[in-house]
Amino acid sequence: MTKRLLAIGDINVDIILGGLASLPVVDREITCESFELTMGSSAAIFACAYAALGGKISFLGLAGQDPYGDFMVQGMKEFGIETELIERTSQVKTGVTVNLIHGATRSQVTYPGTIAAFTGERIDESLLSGFDHVHLAGPYQQTRFRPRIADLLQVARRLGLSTSLDTQWDATERWEDLSNWMPLLTYLFVNQDEALSISRQSNVTDAVSWLAQRTTFPIVKLGADGVAFKLADRVFQVPSYPVDVVDTTGAGDSFDAAFLFALRHRGNDVTLAAAFGAAAAARSCQFVGGVSARSTCDEVLAFASEHGKPLGRR
Repeated sequence: MTKRLLAIGDINVDIILGGLASLPVVDREITCESFELTMGSSAAIFACAYAALGGKISFLGLAGQDPYGDFMVQGMKEFGIETELIERTSQVKTGVTVNLIHGATRSQVTYPGTIAAFTGERIDESLLSGFDHVHLAGPYQQTRFRPRIADLLQVARRLGLSTSLDTQWDATERWEDLSNWMPLLTYLFVNQDEALSISRQSNVTDAVSWLAQRTTFPIVKLGADGVAFKLADRVFQVPSYPVDVVDTTGAGDSFDAAFLFALRHRGNDVTLAAAFGAAAAARSCQFVGGVSARSTCDEVLAFASEHGKPLGRR
């Protein structure tokens, strides 16, 4: 049977202003060197990366009946993503994130729009039974959907589906409901800042250990330092691949997609899957926007070999 993954989550466009002359200054106009309008949102970038690698994936979310909604849905179709489960609304506009890039730093301003309006009311046992894995992303801006996530994960577990969640940042740092989700997840993806904030630990090793006591397999993304996770009683760190960074947008989502693809389609163990994910994430940083890399499986493998860390054949 074909492995089918369902991505559930946010839909928004990314406006990327690159090469800012300085950080924003109150009551002063500054210039930038580049402007891009690209597909954004954690869940959509994940879905595009997974589809580009060769995985079969459907997307469930909410987009506006507006040009940005058309842009996002059409873009996903062009990646080969099944979009029949995407709902459209005229009641609120599609979300927008403005990315301000200054040197190696990136600041973001988001209009939630359809992200906050998405409820996920149509998700039930019948819908989920057509898939074998569910990936969730960005729940802390999905304020109407978030209360349903625990029940969704319970249903997925009852059906025997594996699950994953990328928290993204919680601006309140209260991480509400996460303690209810963690025991139900197969994989939890967080970055270093998120791991330290969630666990209230002072270093990554302790944060990984804290998370590993509460969820099956947490993975902490460390940017240029790779990723960390715990096997048995030891915290392991898989290094990243050094590249000249153009834009880090979507690198974490590319990692999530490649990690799951390597487990599900390449038969890799978690260590090799993490290395495959690190290669995909590093390659994505060489392109502007979260989906521009369009990395195939063969391209990720070639990238890893070119950087002296071959991952084996497809």
